[in-house]
Amino acid sequence: MDLKGMKKVLTHFEYQGVKIVQSTVSFMNVKLKSYLYFVDGLLIDTGPSSMEDVLKSHLKTIPFTQVVHTHHHEDHTGLSKWIQDHYDVPMYVHESGVADCTHVKPIPLYRRLFWGNRKPFTPQAIPPIIETEKYKFEVIHTPGHAHDHVVLFNKDTGWLFSGDLYLMSRPKSMFAFESVPVLIESMKKILTYDFTTMFCSHAGMIEDGRNKIAIKLAYLEDIQHKVLTLHTKGVSPKRIQKQLFPKRTPLNYFSLFENSASHIVRSILNEEKLLG
Repeated sequence: MDLKGMKKVLTHFEYQGVKIVQSTVSFMNVKLKSYLYFVDGLLIDTGPSSMEDVLKSHLKTIPFTQVVHTHHHEDHTGLSKWIQDHYDVPMYVHESGVADCTHVKPIPLYRRLFWGNRKPFTPQAIPPIIETEKYKFEVIHTPGHAHDHVVLFNKDTGWLFSGDLYLMSRPKSMFAFESVPVLIESMKKILTYDFTTMFCSHAGMIEDGRNKIAIKLAYLEDIQHKVLTLHTKGVSPKRIQKQLFPKRTPLNYFSLFENSASHIVRSILNEEKLLG
């Protein structure tokens, strides 16, 4: 699905042997980037189907022998069906996301516009360790953005392929399917690992990745404390949102508030079983 004025750009480059493929879709005042990564035969995520034509041409030049999906969302699995139909390689997702990949659920219009629908495919449950010829990656379950979200960690290089765990240090809004308390626990877990360079699915390669995760964790813990403190004083969720997050973004409007500050507040209160 394309609209007049929508722009799509594909770029690629390398960093210490990791091939980085960046897709950019922009429309009106909203620009969304997504990244997939290839290292030593391992393809991490398959990109959005909205970039299908250029991504197919590029993937044909990449000698991947296995595919890991950090989670089932359409911007990470858009070309997975095409790969499964044309390549005899194992494809993995966390066991809790297998059913999400084999079935397709309706998604909001703006997500179809930016990322496109994806076709169902049948991945395997990911093992605890993913091995390539040169590297061994530990698979770490990190829910919060998605229930089946995983990251890949290599101890020798200090690499962390972080999927959508990070995205940005200080989010002012989140998606309806995300949970701040669950994200906090996942970030606490990942900070027990000694990683440096982080490969994020929407922010790209970040050399001080561990510090960025620590900053985001501190920020979310502070927001959680403020939300709970205001709630105990009798402030309503709507007033808490307006007090802590007074400004709205173009994506808030464009997503019809599937992406909204209200989801930050509500996920915190729902987790604490304080919201009626």
